[in-house]
Amino acid sequence: MQHPLQDIAAQQPPFDPADAPVEAVLARGGRALRMSWADGSSAAAPAETLRLRCRCAWCTRARVDGRFPDAFADAAITAVEPMGGYAVHLTFADGHDRGIFPWTYLRSLAREASPPAQAA
Repeated sequence: MQHPLQDIAAQQPPFDPADAPVEAVLARGGRALRMSWADGSSAAAPAETLRLRCRCAWCTRARVDGRFPDAFADAAITAVEPMGGYAVHLTFADGHDRGIFPWTYLRSLAREASPPAQAA
């Protein structure tokens, strides 16, 4: 019989260590999180995108209830704290500090926001 915590762990999305950046810094006065990876790629995720795409329980409930804003025009990140090597905890200028953003999720959001340049 499997332990209940093993069941929970099995349901977690996979973490690819290659998604953890070698550098993550605030850019544009906290209006973006710029990340660089070991493969030489880099991208920036705008603070507004990160605030809009927060998956914490509070934001998820606000979406379900139809009271989540459509935009956070003045969004800025004020703090970035590592969470066990797989994620970061972001604090936003509006005081929101509940979201934990896994590196895999951040990398996909950054790629959406700044897709690689295509050769002509």
